[in-house]
Amino acid sequence: MGRAPTTETALAAIRAIRDTPEKFDLRRDLAPLLRHKSNHVIAAAADTVGRLEAVALAPDLAEVFEDLMKNPAKLDPRCDALTAIARTLVALEHPAWKVYFAGIRHVQMEASFGPPVDTAAALRGLCAQGLARMSHPDTLLECVKLLVDAQTSARCGAIRAIGETGQPAAELLLRFKALTGDQDDEVLGECFAALLAMAPAQSAEFVASFLNSRKDGVAERAALALGESRLPAALPLLCKAIEETIEPVLRRTLLAAVAMLRQDEAVEFLITRVAEDSQNAAIDALTALAPYARDEALRNRIAAIVEQRKIPNLRAAFEREYQG
Repeated sequence: MGRAPTTETALAAIRAIRDTPEKFDLRRDLAPLLRHKSNHVIAAAADTVGRLEAVALAPDLAEVFEDLMKNPAKLDPRCDALTAIARTLVALEHPAWKVYFAGIRHVQMEASFGPPVDTAAALRGLCAQGLARMSHPDTLLECVKLLVDAQTSARCGAIRAIGETGQPAAELLLRFKALTGDQDDEVLGECFAALLAMAPAQSAEFVASFLNSRKDGVAERAALALGESRLPAALPLLCKAIEETIEPVLRRTLLAAVAMLRQDEAVEFLITRVAEDSQNAAIDALTALAPYARDEALRNRIAAIVEQRKIPNLRAAFEREYQG
């Protein structure tokens, strides 16, 4: 039996397989690298399995996961390999329930320059999604525990998983979490996005109610979630909020959210703001439309408005955003 390749050699081999998979037999060439002594190599190999959608290697990933869990702190410092394996298994929608149950409960405290750090937080969130995608009946029971996890990434993963279940109870659970709040506005942003995805008809107005929040970042998260939803119902809600807010940062976020809707009516609303609003408000609307800068017809319309208004700062903003 030949010697195992060094970490550098193994990583180079994985890059070659990733870049030109047609030249390799994945069972022969990639699968052995999942059992390398380096957790960095295992993580890279697991990511490559996912990128190449090599479903046939999913059972190998599950076996390696179980082996690493025998002594995770020693075999997988920083939880790199375990997290990469779980991410790939979830993406492949492989029903590795043993992996997901082990991962969702795993805590790995490691030394840092300050207090010990839990390196398994992202793993817990990913495994929650794994249970959701295999429609395991205990998904919500496990996710409820993660909603009070000390780590943001674990809570966010739990929320994404809850949304993916599509169960009526999931909507209520997400609404309850949104209403009770979280110390990190990222978690509420995940709540808003999950609600708008799983129950769009009844969630737009609920999410829009947070546009008036005075807690740092919450209103902005609600605005961006509405924009990313691309729901027709989101436009009047965002426009109403724009009319009512006097807070410049929030107003710019609301305008950006309108642009994200990718609706003709939304674009026309922003163009009207460029044409009619005061200098700073017009500049904000013009900036929000910048993602459409490659649309020649739209760019020409805005250029004509800028020329007609003869506001130097508006012209400077146009040149910066559309001609730079």
